[in-house]
Amino acid sequence: MKTDKVTFIYVPRKQGRQKTLTLHHRLYTFIKIVFSTCLLLLILSFAILIPRANKYVDYKDKINTYKTQEAQLRQLLEDVNEMKQFNTYMRELLGLELTSGSSADYSALIEASKEQDNGQFLSGQPEIAPAQGLITKKFMSGPRKHYGIDIGGKIGDPVLASAAGMVVFAGWTPELGNMVVISHADDYISVYGHNDRLNVQERQRVKKGELIALLGETGYSMGPHLHFEIWHHGLALDPQTVIPEYKNKN
Repeated sequence: MKTDKVTFIYVPRKQGRQKTLTLHHRLYTFIKIVFSTCLLLLILSFAILIPRANKYVDYKDKINTYKTQEAQLRQLLEDVNEMKQFNTYMRELLGLELTSGSSADYSALIEASKEQDNGQFLSGQPEIAPAQGLITKKFMSGPRKHYGIDIGGKIGDPVLASAAGMVVFAGWTPELGNMVVISHADDYISVYGHNDRLNVQERQRVKKGELIALLGETGYSMGPHLHFEIWHHGLALDPQTVIPEYKNKN
C-alpha cells in the first residue's frame, strides 16, 4: 500500500533499542534536493572556484613581482639619466663634442677601478679638505650652476685627495685647466680644477690626503684657487655639507 511517509530505522550494532525516524515524503524529497544541491555546489567549488582562486593568487603574486621589477627599472632609468647628466657635464668641461666617441665617456674607467680594487678602497665619501684657504665662491645649482666650491690660495699650494680612490682623468680642460677626477667607493667622484701642475696620472691609485696637484689658475680663472666638486650617484653635492672642515667656513 502506497504511503506518503518515509521511515528510517536505526539498528545499533550491540543490543539496544531500535530508533525510527518518520518523515513526510515531501519533506524527504526536499531534503534530498537540498543535499544534492549542496553536494553539487561543493563539487563545483572544488572543480571550478578553487582553481580560479589559485589563479587569482598566482596573478596577484605576478603583479607584485612586476611592480617590484617596474620600481627597479624606474630606479635604473633614473640612475642612467643621472649618469648621462654627469657625463654631459664632464664632456662640457673637457671641451669635447657631445657626439664624440667613447674617449669622452670614462664611466667604464670608473667601473674598471671598482673591479680592479675588489672593493678595497680605504674610504668612500670624501672626508678631508683638499686645500687650505677661504671659500671664495659657494655651490650653486640651477641656471647659475656652480657644481662645487672655489678655495682661494697661492700658486703652488698643495692639493690633496679628499678620499682614497683611483684617478680616472688627469689632464687639460678648457674651463678648469689642469683637472683631476678621482673615483671613490660607493659611487663618489671628486673633481679638482685650475691646478698649476698635476702629480698623478690616469689609472693611478691614491690614498686619502695624498698630494695630487699644485694649486694654480689654469683654464678659465680670475686668480689662483682650487675648484672642488663632489658627485654621488651622478648628482652634485655641496662640499660644504660633506667635508667637516668646510661646514663652518663662510
